[in-house]
Amino acid sequence: MALLDKLTDAAASFGDKASDAIETTKLKSKINSEKKAIELEMAKIGRIYYEKMKAGEMELTEEAMEISRRIDTHCEVIAQTQETLDLYTKK
Repeated sequence: MALLDKLTDAAASFGDKASDAIETTKLKSKINSEKKAIELEMAKIGRIYYEKMKAGEMELTEEAMEISRRIDTHCEVIAQTQETLDLYTKK
C-alpha cells in the first residue's frame, strides 16, 4: 500500500506541476501578445508624425530626423529593388 500511496502522490504532484507550467506558459504568452500590441500602436504613432513631418506640418527633434533619414534610405532601397524586380518580371 505504501508504494501505491507514493505513486499516487507522485502522480498528483506531477499533475500540479504540469498544470502550473501550462498556466505559466499562457500568462507569458498573454504578456508577449500585449507587448506586440503596444509595438504596433507605437508604430502607428510614429507613422502619424513621420507623415506630418514629410508634409511640412511639423518639425522633429534631431534624433527623430535621423530616424526619418534612415526610413527614407530604406524607402529608396525598396524603390530601387522594385525597379530591378520589375525588369526581371518583364522578361
